[in-house]
Amino acid sequence: MLRVSTVLYIMILVVLLAVAAVASATPTIPRAAQAMYNPKLFQGDIMGIAGQEPGHERAAILGDEYLWSGGVVPYIFGPSVDSYQKSVILAGMSDFHDRTCIRFIERTTQANYLEIVTNDSGCWSYVGTIGGMQRLSLDTNGCIYKGTAIHELMHAIGFYHEHCRNDRDDYVTIHYENVQDGYAYAFDKDTYWRYVGENYNYASIMHYGTYAFSVNWGVAETIVPTDPNVILVEAYDKDHMEQSDANQINNLYASECARRK
Repeated sequence: MLRVSTVLYIMILVVLLAVAAVASATPTIPRAAQAMYNPKLFQGDIMGIAGQEPGHERAAILGDEYLWSGGVVPYIFGPSVDSYQKSVILAGMSDFHDRTCIRFIERTTQANYLEIVTNDSGCWSYVGTIGGMQRLSLDTNGCIYKGTAIHELMHAIGFYHEHCRNDRDDYVTIHYENVQDGYAYAFDKDTYWRYVGENYNYASIMHYGTYAFSVNWGVAETIVPTDPNVILVEAYDKDHMEQSDANQINNLYASECARRK
């Protein structure tokens, strides 16, 4: 006959094995995705928007007064940024230089500039130039990817998310029943949208993936394309912006970049 202590041990072991089985069956959200989903930030990775009251942000490509003068974006790296992290971020900047008229330059005395840091929490940016120094966070834990850097830098020059365009319902279905509590606002459609010359692009560097903000990553889809042949890819898994992204940047900044010549 088994002793009480032995029976108790067996019961505890069975419970632990059951918990482990459940945990192993539930996919874990990749840190690179989780770092983009910051509580209380607009659409998950936007700290604030030039010209809009904090807490009352609305999605829209910015007015010209909030664009970077001459299409030039001065920046500095915070002391937390190491040489490898700099190389990844600079590679992201090079994508803008290769495809658009935007130029990122090291700050000297410019009043408006980006401070890029890696010791803050999550991946996030302000949208457009807010005046003075504005921080852009690429957390060392989850954000050091070329695609993520391009995504956040594109926010900084005035762009929002592709899947929040006001015409998105023609291209994707948002399954709110699969979205984590408190994150439904991250899928609010852009009702103030400004067209800058390109149609919806599933592959845009500004488009989130299939399981964005999902209650069950890898299982419960939140963004489902109306085209069954499309596979959505997260920004961190992309190596460059799409040509449509570049075209929109060049269209938005045409007047500013022309002033630089």
